[in-house]
This record gives sequence, structure tokens and C-alpha cells, in this order.
Amino acid sequence: MSYKLTYFDFKGRGEAIRLLLATAGVKFADDRVKLENWPSIKPHTPWEMVPVLHVGDRSLSQSLTICRYIARKFKLMGANEWEASKCDEYAETINDLYLEWIKFNFEADPDKKAELKNAFLTTLVPKYLIKLNTLQSNNGGNFLVGNTLTWADIFVADKLQTFEDTVDQGVLNEYPHLRKMKDAVFAEPRIKAYIEGR
Repeated sequence: MSYKLTYFDFKGRGEAIRLLLATAGVKFADDRVKLENWPSIKPHTPWEMVPVLHVGDRSLSQSLTICRYIARKFKLMGANEWEASKCDEYAETINDLYLEWIKFNFEADPDKKAELKNAFLTTLVPKYLIKLNTLQSNNGGNFLVGNTLTWADIFVADKLQTFEDTVDQGVLNEYPHLRKMKDAVFAEPRIKAYIEGR
């Protein structure tokens, strides 16, 4: 079976998918679309958006849907239905925070952007990360759900890395259990190899 991921030439909503494919040991064509080429490609995607995962002659859209497909296929969903549902819960939760990040990150007005960034750091980050930090601590070990790496760990770690890279390098200073989880994800051999080669 051949796999191809179509997304822009940056991390965004595509990087967690790339990390999942790497973790699963799947060789895939990393089709990175240049922004100037997007208008001609857009009409040929299922919903006029990316990412799109092409599996053989079929295609799948929506980033969380793609992540779940990979997780189910390659056994990264947890040990049972409850753990699979908790993976969904934590991924959806960090995605809510990521949507707030998008609001200020792409805001054109400098004053409004500064206001949104301040609200993100002082109100939204604590609202979400305090709870996720406690959940990780209560789970024990390095991961959010169960005793092994799941797609939720990878998805959450990717978003946390985005916040560190683009908002504040110290964004996880008050959340040591999330930092431990993120570090464990990026220490996974296949993820390390992917990052070193990208």
C-alpha cells in the first residue's frame, strides 16, 4: 500500500500526521505544497483544504480524522475502547487550544495580536495545561494514556512544541509532567530519525 501526505511546506496541521507515520514505520511521499501553487491544487482536494492522506487510490481529509485512521491501523489507540476514547479527548482538548493559537498567530493587526497573545498565555494556556499536566502525572510513566505511546501523546507533543517554538520557549515551565511527556515522544527512535532527516 502506498501512502502520500499532501500538505504545505511547514509543520502546521500536517506535522502530527508525519510524526505518526514515522512512528508507525510507514514510508510515505511527503508532498509539500508551495503556497504559490496552492490555488491550482486546491480544487482537486476533497474539501478544498489540506492535509490530505492518499492511501493507494483513495484519499482522506481532516487532520484529526487522518490521525485517528493511522492510529487505528497501526495500533496507537491505547489498549482498549476506554483508552482510545481518552486519546480522542486529550487530542480534541489540545486542538481547542491550538485553534486559539491560530487566532492570534495569524492576526494582522499588531495591537490585536498582542492582546490575543497575552490572553493566550495568561488565561488559555493555564486553563488547558494545568489539567493536562495533572492527568499526565496521575497516569504515571511518560505518557497521557496507559503505559505505551499513543497518537494522543504525539498529537499533544506536536502542539506543545509549536507553542514553545512560536509563543514562548518557557511555556511548559509550570507543567513539568507535560514537558516529560513531550520529551519522551521526541526521544522515540523513529521520531528522532524523522526529525533529523526532515
